[in-house]
Amino acid sequence: MAEQVQMLQSKIEEESKVLQTLQREMQKYIEGRQKLIEQSHENEIVKKELDLLEPEAKVYKLIASVLVSQTLQESKENVSKRLDFIGKEFKKVEDLIKENTNKQIAKKTSIQKMQEQLYQIVQAYQQSLNK
Repeated sequence: MAEQVQMLQSKIEEESKVLQTLQREMQKYIEGRQKLIEQSHENEIVKKELDLLEPEAKVYKLIASVLVSQTLQESKENVSKRLDFIGKEFKKVEDLIKENTNKQIAKKTSIQKMQEQLYQIVQAYQQSLNK
């Protein structure tokens, strides 16, 4: 009986640690998603600004501490590529969040079942003492 209780308690502890790790990972995923959302908004604003320019307008790109001349078309293509990349990364992060959520649900269910087993063992033991 004592062995069963100790075994269940150690399993619950292990599962709880795994759950905590999953929760920390989730926090990182959420922070990453937030950064991607911010980058997407910034690039959408740049895209709108570029769309307002005349075709012959001069556009400069900041590379390190140097302004480099670019055509308007090059700038639009670069921003479009960045938005595509950000969209793909966002999809990856969303998939990771869904996967992590499912893992957390499974761990919580597992922990809950083990806690119920532990409770039943303790209840049975207490009933046997009362007889």
